[in-house]
Amino acid sequence: MSNNSDKKPICVDLDGTLIKNDVTVSSLKVFLKQNIFRIFKVLLWLIRGRAYLKRRLAQEVEFDTSWLIYNEKFLDFLISKQQAGIPIFLATASDEIYAKKVAEQLGIFDGIFASNGEINLRAKTKADTLCILFGEGGFIYAGNSKDDLAVWRKSGGCILVSPSKAALKGMSNKQYILFE
Repeated sequence: MSNNSDKKPICVDLDGTLIKNDVTVSSLKVFLKQNIFRIFKVLLWLIRGRAYLKRRLAQEVEFDTSWLIYNEKFLDFLISKQQAGIPIFLATASDEIYAKKVAEQLGIFDGIFASNGEINLRAKTKADTLCILFGEGGFIYAGNSKDDLAVWRKSGGCILVSPSKAALKGMSNKQYILFE
């Protein structure tokens, strides 16, 4: 990335990127562990959409920061960028209830963008949102999955963190920074 890119805000995905696990999957496991027949509630919520399902899980399952398995090298990188005055934003498809708690725990984010019970902030929706806020090419994006390809296409810099094979393949013609 060029020196100009170094001044752009860094927008960071949560699940699989900042953390190695998935907050929604973890909360779903806790929810179902309490009573397996709750699966019927989950199916009803899912009928109303992924954003609604994530919101209901976030309302039903108390967030526990011990669930979080951070990508330590990447987190250290973000902390160094934040200390250098680069704005850092959490941009996640996880529900904003959980995203706010992660942001509070770390204290490095200048803001968060997350799913809100109505909008599932992933792929094209996330890309469009970040472009509205920062302009196309006006931000650096850190992600890990094929869903992030839509965001990387609109970003001004790409960071791949423990990327899936599909994400790596989709980035074959683009420059990026890689964290394993």
